[in-house]
Amino acid sequence: MKAAVLHEVNQPLQIEEVDIASPGPREVLVRTRASGVCHSDLHFVEG
Repeated sequence: MKAAVLHEVNQPLQIEEVDIASPGPREVLVRTRASGVCHSDLHFVEG
């Protein structure tokens, strides 16, 4: 799946393919088509 990955503070997020584990018992995998970003998340990225 694709993920926005932060490798270093004050650097842009990188869109990368990442591996995820298969769902276990009583778990589901949900396909997400879009996601918002909270402004406070940007403070975290900026350090």
